[in-house]
Amino acid sequence: MSAVSGFLPSTHGLHFANRFPPGPTVRLGPLDPRWIGIGDASAGLCGGMAWYVRERFEGGLPIPPDMDPPANGSPLFQALVRRQVQSLEWMRTPLGFWWMGAQGPDGAARRTRETECPKIAATIASGHLAVVGLVRHQGLNPFRLTESHQVLAYGSDTQGDATTIRIYDPNHPDEDDITIVADAAGIRQSTRETLYGFFQL
Repeated sequence: MSAVSGFLPSTHGLHFANRFPPGPTVRLGPLDPRWIGIGDASAGLCGGMAWYVRERFEGGLPIPPDMDPPANGSPLFQALVRRQVQSLEWMRTPLGFWWMGAQGPDGAARRTRETECPKIAATIASGHLAVVGLVRHQGLNPFRLTESHQVLAYGSDTQGDATTIRIYDPNHPDEDDITIVADAAGIRQSTRETLYGFFQL
């Protein structure tokens, strides 16, 4: 098994869950960005949380001790929103989620095993945390993109045709034993949430 040295979600992840009360985050000019998950805080800020944690860890900076989600408009809230916007990478991220969902469960699972698992493993082996998109929706409807999720991968182990990846999941703070698995039986997360595939962002 390879892992990013020293990283543990309970130590380096944010200590509050990705659950925010309804409220505005940001607007993109005249566009309503809620369908890509940044227009209303209640849709979640998982991408911003994953990017923020990676940035703090790689910069050797401490994580805030807050146990409750920051208030809308607070400095930490705004920092997460800025990174949520960055995580979209000029719409490349939403398009990646849409394309994986459009391939159907078999196509998403095949791409996960054949392309994405080796890519994530290589990133971790190089000593870097990998932001990973978890595909939890199927079909062509772009309004379902908010069903999917972003996490941070810090460990990878491949045994035969099975790859197990250890993750920091913003929905499950301070938990060090959460994994996602890809093998011939399918794609799954240890927390038993719906998962059709995953890919490195």
